Amino acid sequence: MPEQQQEDHRTRVGQARRQKTQERLIEAAILVFAERGVNGTVIDHVVSRAGVSRGTFYNYFDTIEEALETARIALGREVVLLVKDTIDHNLSPAERIAHGIHVFIEIARHNTLFLEFTARLGRRSFSFASVLCEAGPSFISDGIESGVFQDVPESLIFDMLEVGTIAILRRIMTGEDGNVVAFVAMMLRVLGLDYEASVDVASRTVPQGLPDIPDDSLLARGNVAWLASH
Repeated sequence: MPEQQQEDHRTRVGQARRQKTQERLIEAAILVFAERGVNGTVIDHVVSRAGVSRGTFYNYFDTIEEALETARIALGREVVLLVKDTIDHNLSPAERIAHGIHVFIEIARHNTLFLEFTARLGRRSFSFASVLCEAGPSFISDGIESGVFQDVPESLIFDMLEVGTIAILRRIMTGEDGNVVAFVAMMLRVLGLDYEASVDVASRTVPQGLPDIPDDSLLARGNVAWLASH
């Protein structure tokens, strides 16, 4: 093999190894934060779970907070794509948001790691408001412009959706079934729908099954690891 090809091969192998180590650290961080929360997690917990040294950790992250942010974004990116792929943009803004909340909650309900991570970390996690900002940034403004939603600052609406979805996930985490249809209807009334319309939309937008989650995704791998260790 020519020298340049050997060098290129070594570079590719090194990059693949580095990426694999980073993925292992991110997965370990998600597992530890889901178990311990933000205040109970230190670097030693993450490196122990990942099976690497502290020096290796510092090759990728400067602080535990940076590891948390990277883990949050990586896990959230997968959830955004899952939710986004299920939303029919021909639906009304209220139907789009209702369906999105339903899917987000069902993903969490059936993926214990994501449920624990989101519920324990609260506003430090990747909440439905964060998903909505990326999956459907125009949904709120569309509803306001059409006169269906209240004409209030979008930031306030996102705050209400964030706090509300985290609250119901915490209930589910503690073993409550959670009346998701009633919750979604309540969120729609907060946005401006009347009682009958909110119940109708919340009931009609319940997803038929969960989106397919690839086996090699961070969400799936992490969930398997979580269930194996609990």
